[in-house]
Amino acid sequence: MSKLKINEYLNEYFSKYPDNEPLRSIAEFFLNHSNNDSELELIIGDVLRGALDEVIDMPRTHRFSLDELEKTEKTYIGTKVEILFRDTFELEKGNKLDLMIQGQNVDVKNTIGSNWTIPSEALDEICVLLQTNDNKSSFCFGLVICRNHVLNQGKNRDGKRTISKKGKEEILWLVKNGALPKNFFLHMDNHLRQQILSPKGGATRLANLFRSFQGELITRRLVECVARQKDYMKRIRGNGGARDILAPEGLLILWGGNLEDKKKLKSLGFHDLNSEHFVCIKTNI
Repeated sequence: MSKLKINEYLNEYFSKYPDNEPLRSIAEFFLNHSNNDSELELIIGDVLRGALDEVIDMPRTHRFSLDELEKTEKTYIGTKVEILFRDTFELEKGNKLDLMIQGQNVDVKNTIGSNWTIPSEALDEICVLLQTNDNKSSFCFGLVICRNHVLNQGKNRDGKRTISKKGKEEILWLVKNGALPKNFFLHMDNHLRQQILSPKGGATRLANLFRSFQGELITRRLVECVARQKDYMKRIRGNGGARDILAPEGLLILWGGNLEDKKKLKSLGFHDLNSEHFVCIKTNI
């Protein structure tokens, strides 16, 4: 969406909900943090993917799905999202709620379901709303003022309320149906998953990964998950690493943190890569 269309969307929203004008400066903070809403989508997507992956903790637990988490672990996802969200946007903690943005206390609420639980201290306050769907690789990111008419009247045992159907109409969506970086192994064929993960050596597992997904972007986080070792980057390099295993097969692992590799990848259509990205290609390309 262009800057013009974003401004049109904001003006249309605030003309419909003039009492929600305090949301404007918060929305502009996030939109100005990026060049456009597509970049904001990438930033938020990475925050959410990082939070989910850290709680799933595949390198140590060998799990890859939210369904495998304990109930208490699922509740920690929200805390992890808040921490990464604060660090990513370089925000201070609020004196009442999670964050301080543009001089206003703001709460952060994430759900992997269909609604958010709003605590009593967030009544009449601004909330960042994040909704994450790992199965569909999608997320939503919006803002709302949690006034009484926005919330359902019923409370849970902790005195928390949810946002009503009517209240959801007042959410100012900054990203709707955004692309969440996919949970790589969740959507993978079980046979292929076992083929990649079953070998004992980290270098062999990584070679299997890159061989199976030639020409696809592989993140450093995924490399760590597959290597399952503290010095996981060594399992990619030469001296017995995945590069050495794949070289006789005519395959080369390129890294976004290397200028020559990055130049080659750009010529192949991979843009905006950094040290977090790897791609395996055929050497004759």
